[in-house]
Amino acid sequence: MIARAPHRSHAKVMGTVASVHVYDDASIGDVDAAVGSMFAELERLEDIFSTFRPGSQISRVNRGELTLLDCDPEVIEVMDACTWLEHASEGSFAARRPEPPHALDPAGFVKGWATERAARALTAAHLERWYVAVGGDICTSGAPPGTDHWQFAVADPKDASQSVASVDVPAGFAIATSGTGERGRHLWNGRSGRPATHHASLTVVGPSLTWADAFATAAFARGEDGLEWLERFDDYVGFAVGHDGTIIRRDSMPVADGFES
Repeated sequence: MIARAPHRSHAKVMGTVASVHVYDDASIGDVDAAVGSMFAELERLEDIFSTFRPGSQISRVNRGELTLLDCDPEVIEVMDACTWLEHASEGSFAARRPEPPHALDPAGFVKGWATERAARALTAAHLERWYVAVGGDICTSGAPPGTDHWQFAVADPKDASQSVASVDVPAGFAIATSGTGERGRHLWNGRSGRPATHHASLTVVGPSLTWADAFATAAFARGEDGLEWLERFDDYVGFAVGHDGTIIRRDSMPVADGFES
């Protein structure tokens, strides 16, 4: 039987809800198998990186039961990327908690990276038009029939049932939002060790979800000059939402990129 587009699936993962929307004309069995593989990969990666699961490799490193060299190769890959991002952000991004005992916590990088990695299962199944959303992170492939882009709403940080902006995302691009909306003041500025509170949220669009999410987290952590810092990275653009709900852009951001308040 051919799946009726869009084919939608949901699962709880990483402390939030993951959703998959497939627009291909494909058999229900093929779509379900690909989506199942994607959710299984997200679960496997959460079991490695979660700071809330006592048996995860990150938790075991923090308890001194493992060293990083004892961990799976994915842990080394993530920590190498976090180290690069710490340097690139001049310390604003940090993969250790600010308070003693300064536990390892790469969550600010892992969600986007894990989502993009798990979504490879859809491509491997020869699905071409889909998007995957995990919390405020969305990666895409192709575009819905009859258009060359996706349109996503950015949630109001104070009321997730409302939106503050509509964003046109080019086919195959990603969008990520970091902020205080879903989990409160859980992001911190690595330079000060204090919660990042300058903006209510910050959204980035770019070709890779891994880096759209990483740059959104780092730019949000930087605070006032976060959007200026983001301009260093070609193909990535962003905007912030102030605590009063206003949309904040850098003058150099072209409106044609699809950002609408």
